Amino acid sequence: MSALEVEFYNLLTTSASRWTTLLIEGRTWANFDIQTFVWHTTIERLRANGARIATFQRADADETETPEIEAAVARVERAETWSLWVTPERRRAKYQVGEELVDVVMEGSTFWSNGHGRSITNGGNKNHGHGQGDGQNLIRTPEYAGLLQVVELSEGTQIGRQTIDAKVLILDSEDPDLGPVLHGLTIGDADFLELRVDRERGVILSGSSWFQGVIYRVLEMTNVEFDPCFANTAFSIEPEFGTEWTLT
Repeated sequence: MSALEVEFYNLLTTSASRWTTLLIEGRTWANFDIQTFVWHTTIERLRANGARIATFQRADADETETPEIEAAVARVERAETWSLWVTPERRRAKYQVGEELVDVVMEGSTFWSNGHGRSITNGGNKNHGHGQGDGQNLIRTPEYAGLLQVVELSEGTQIGRQTIDAKVLILDSEDPDLGPVLHGLTIGDADFLELRVDRERGVILSGSSWFQGVIYRVLEMTNVEFDPCFANTAFSIEPEFGTEWTLT
């Protein structure tokens, strides 16, 4: 193992100890035709291996819809922006789900969320969680370290920061336990990933998923601040729909 490869894995493994608070602004780009194909291919592989997977149809879907016509008018490519505030005790995320903006604050096991015409909270129920958008998938690097095999490494830069740029394969894609961990980065069985890892802090500044010679999904930070001091108002949230939070 080369010195650069040792450094790469060490950055991933120790990233969580290299910062305390974090403010990220970023974007997600996807080619939905390819991403959907990759995901469906993954589902069929998992089912063939004995996994029990349920799929759902939109409640407003018309069973007579013609998929080819729907695909022709839908946008094939889409870019969405998101933001993430992180401290050891609290998080706030703003991100898109379709055409809707979701704004959620988390403290311990409790969340408060505005989006989709509802203002909801779980009241601290640990069995009812909430998403944080794509930003979280760029800072979960300790979880990824043992799942990736390096193919190529080089030195680079991203948003003005020094990086180790890596082409990596997913180890043992037949293992069903790997899917949930890497799902946020790849949405399925990517042929390989290209990662740009911050050489000081160990977070992923950019991650690109490839399938059959084409990039189909990109998560990237457009701005990052390490160890900022947040005002309390950064995590203040009030119900936007109604006057009180609805318990879910």
